Amino acid sequence: MVWNAQNSPFAGGTNYAAYSAPNYAAYVGQNYAAYGAPNYAAYSAPNYAAYSAPNYAAYSAPNYAAYSSPNYAAYPGIMAPAAALPMAPASMIAGGTGAGGASGSGFIGGYGPIARFEYATPAALAPLPWVLDFANGDGWPSFPFELRINPYACDPPLQWQPGDWDPGLRFWSLEFDPKLTEWLQDLNLGAPAVVAAREFANASDDWLARDKDKSPLHKRFEADREILSWQPEDAAGWNAITKELDELVDLMRDDRMRYLDELGVQSGQATPYFVHLMRFDSASKPWTMELMNCATSIGNIIKMQYKSHYRRVRASTLCPGLTPPWGPAQHPAFPSGHSTVAHLAALFLLSVPGIAHRFGIFEESTHIGRAPLITDFDPPGARTRYGQDQRSPLLWLAWRIAKGRERLGVHYASDSAAGRRLAALVWHACLGGGSDPSIDVPALKTVLTKAQAEWPPLAKPGKP
Repeated sequence: MVWNAQNSPFAGGTNYAAYSAPNYAAYVGQNYAAYGAPNYAAYSAPNYAAYSAPNYAAYSAPNYAAYSSPNYAAYPGIMAPAAALPMAPASMIAGGTGAGGASGSGFIGGYGPIARFEYATPAALAPLPWVLDFANGDGWPSFPFELRINPYACDPPLQWQPGDWDPGLRFWSLEFDPKLTEWLQDLNLGAPAVVAAREFANASDDWLARDKDKSPLHKRFEADREILSWQPEDAAGWNAITKELDELVDLMRDDRMRYLDELGVQSGQATPYFVHLMRFDSASKPWTMELMNCATSIGNIIKMQYKSHYRRVRASTLCPGLTPPWGPAQHPAFPSGHSTVAHLAALFLLSVPGIAHRFGIFEESTHIGRAPLITDFDPPGARTRYGQDQRSPLLWLAWRIAKGRERLGVHYASDSAAGRRLAALVWHACLGGGSDPSIDVPALKTVLTKAQAEWPPLAKPGKP
């Protein structure tokens, strides 16, 4: 029994097989279909048919099997019965991805087999039902929301430690390696998105987060002090954190149950939501798929490097009463990876004029979209703040995916805002966003040019 959006123990209340006593197969070591290491079709990085950055079979032109009816691995939220899922090849079982996947990671034999529910999430933190009943009873609160750890009351202040990382991601706690030696394990080195990621990493002096000699992009990122309001190790920092935790409690009360099935699918991969909203597939628009792969691969590198710099602990670490129904993933909270990648994907896609016309920013009294500009995101201010309606279907979707992580209780709002800001700055640096790019990523530009041919413009250049 594999949990998914169609088989949710939270949805109908009748799925007694999933967690009940007779279901001895659900959590034992022999049940390789449920959350365990050999379940390569469920959410994991070695699942090359599903939406992850190294998945160059899912988005390239000849892969007509992706999204088709028998391909149960293509949409993790609509899984086939466990018995119908194909076993991974022996080479995949032996190796891994170096990225927190379900088979173990890094060099073959390097970290050993590690059972995971999904990316960087141990099998022990797979979904469990929490009844979201907020009535107090028998002297106990509904959930212990008020019992919170002040990270700055700890000595030393509470931060993410190297041992807190998923073993397959622990290399991110080391000094950044611009050659991506561990990150590249088991990837197709010739795939355009991997080449783009390597070119981006080679320009790390332009974007790296560090304490001294800050890079140009890092300086711009930190120009928005609001997203860093949690940082001061004093009463002001704790007050900012408390306010954010209160917001997450409200989202848990008001939204979590209603959104839970959607959050379950987006937790593993958000790409299917872009595909659904834009109504295309890998056979008709393979380079559009590869453009999203570029966003995933570049976004993965910068989000992890920034997470390793800021080392922010998860919200549920400070407030256990948030009780996320699964996870969170074993890497730091700030910035949100879902927000970073979703916004970067939206911005890369909206760099295609034909996509911008259909899904871009619709100004007041206009009936065709425009491409975003960096001034829609920067400088920081009320007009460019996270959560403001930007009148764009794709930017709305990126916001919804980011907000979902708050509804789940695994990210603070400032994590989501930081991911959005980081994505906008990376997009601007790599593709210009209305000006000349400052980071040269030739492979990304090639993919963008080919994706542009898949979306005929709805208007001539310069006309609304």
